[in-house]
Amino acid sequence: MPTATSTIADDRRIRGDTLLANSNFVLLWAAYGVSALGDHLSEMGLLKLQDALAAHTTDTTRRQAVMTLVFMLPFFVLGPLCGWLADRLPRRAIMIAADLIRAILMFEILPVLLWLHDRFQPGHAPDAPVPLSIAVLPLAFVGIFAAVFSPARSALLPTLIRPDQLVRANALTAGLGMIATIASSVLGGYLVVTVGVRWNFRLDALTFLASAILLAFLRPPAVTHTARAEANTGGALLDGFRYVARHRRIAEVILIAAVLWTAAAVVRSIIPAVVRDVFAGSYQDIGLYQGLLGLGLLIGAALLTLIGPALRPELAMSWSLTLAGLAGALLTAATTLRWGRPACAAAITLIGCFGAGIQVSVNALLQRMVPDYVRGRVFGVSDLCSIAGLLLATGLLGIPRWPNIDRHIGWIMGLTSLLLIAVGATATSLRLRRGRFGRVITFWRNLNEFYCRLVHRVRRDGICTIPASGPVIVAANHGSSLDPFLLTATSPNRYVSFMIAREFAGFPLFRRLVELIECVPVNRSGIDTASVKAALRHLGQGRVLGIFPQGRIQPPLQPPELRDGVGLLALRSRAVVIPACIWGLAYTDSVIRPFLRRHRAIVRYGPPVDLSRFLDAESPSREHYRAASEEIWRAIERLRNAP
Repeated sequence: MPTATSTIADDRRIRGDTLLANSNFVLLWAAYGVSALGDHLSEMGLLKLQDALAAHTTDTTRRQAVMTLVFMLPFFVLGPLCGWLADRLPRRAIMIAADLIRAILMFEILPVLLWLHDRFQPGHAPDAPVPLSIAVLPLAFVGIFAAVFSPARSALLPTLIRPDQLVRANALTAGLGMIATIASSVLGGYLVVTVGVRWNFRLDALTFLASAILLAFLRPPAVTHTARAEANTGGALLDGFRYVARHRRIAEVILIAAVLWTAAAVVRSIIPAVVRDVFAGSYQDIGLYQGLLGLGLLIGAALLTLIGPALRPELAMSWSLTLAGLAGALLTAATTLRWGRPACAAAITLIGCFGAGIQVSVNALLQRMVPDYVRGRVFGVSDLCSIAGLLLATGLLGIPRWPNIDRHIGWIMGLTSLLLIAVGATATSLRLRRGRFGRVITFWRNLNEFYCRLVHRVRRDGICTIPASGPVIVAANHGSSLDPFLLTATSPNRYVSFMIAREFAGFPLFRRLVELIECVPVNRSGIDTASVKAALRHLGQGRVLGIFPQGRIQPPLQPPELRDGVGLLALRSRAVVIPACIWGLAYTDSVIRPFLRRHRAIVRYGPPVDLSRFLDAESPSREHYRAASEEIWRAIERLRNAP
């Protein structure tokens, strides 16, 4: 049983202010990057051994597809078993063992391949290419232990960091992996051309050894007896499938992962043929263009690292699916119409960029939604389903001997693009349909939340105290035209309709939104009886109304010029009054300028304001309304001064 001292130390390792200050995360991150560096070194050597770019070779796409299929097949066959191991055994030990075995296998694999070539094809010419059936053997063995490594790493990551760091951690991991992919693709092609294929395999082995050394220094948090009991209770191999079957949204996320891997397999398989047929490139060009796919993934991961806290994974996933499909359509046009290097390079880079959005979002969602005791098995199921899509794509491309398949890469990529666009549109539609506010309002709320978090870095201090039902008045200070947007972005369970100046309600850009969320236009020149009646009807229907007691934007240090309206509506409607305080915005008297500047906004909600002493009056007077407004304003000021 872990001691109190060890628990405190574990908490410190997890709760670092930044990810790069978390030594456990840095070690896992670096180990993944180093091992990823070797992934394509051996692949380039195997292509060279087959003489895949020779003029007489007409099935380059098939060869690349078969290589990908053989490497990924263990993820499909062994995925659930490997996930079960990740839930039953120490995850760090599993990863170290997988790395060491891969290092041993790759260090002297080339002589074995050449011996098999001599054994089964005696008397061949000295420079005869190695058959595909022999060349794929290293990928089969390495793939087995990569399948063991994958769910252990994915399940371990959330235990090393805070939940709010999941998107950024996955983005950093994907980004480093792509840097390694770019380097390994380019370096692999260079080694093949300059020093021969032996060093491709030797360096591959060294990367796995370096990864194991880094993992040996990792110190994950201790697993409590409670967590182990949960893991043992759910220790059955099929529990991952049962868990996914009971949780529809997790199943949908895994399905999207399968679509991603299907599309990725197609893109990687056609790159050698694109290099040869579109612009007559070399082995180094294959490495370069596979590196561009990695560069796109790196760019996408970097973008998610920057905007991760602002963008919900669900949004990133659905948007990235559609955009990846459009990038695939560009690659289709570039290969079909022979637009040349720049267009192909741009399309491949964009596919990688949006592919990163899908990959990072899928991992973050699964890590967030799945409890630790079954997480390894769910990732095993995810690996199985993802690789099923990859095997389907590579199997269709590589197993049948399609005549002149390289001539049809445009059609192949076009169908893949349509698949991505269709799945993206379906995911977006499902997400909006499930929104509690209807499709249109959910869309605008998502867009507003992303904008406020990204540009104005808004955060809510504490919980949102707006009741889940019934009439509510949200009363806040008013120092910027951004205030309504910030309140909307920080109230997740209800949408707030605001009393808004009539001249702003008529703006072309805001008119439709004002109508959608049922804002109440009001004249600021004097008493507006019609607006008061409309606001009371709104509250009478059990809705939320946002009011700024100051009536207009005022500098933070200026004494407030309170209006009686908020007190009048509170006493007449008997609605719950929730105070809210907004600060962190640079003051300006401009309506437009706050939207163009960056801020660090903070919103804090307080408990309901106690107005019972005013509600006891049989016929509230104007003095009661004024006193109630002042009481509400004092509650807002207490929020600003609270620790």
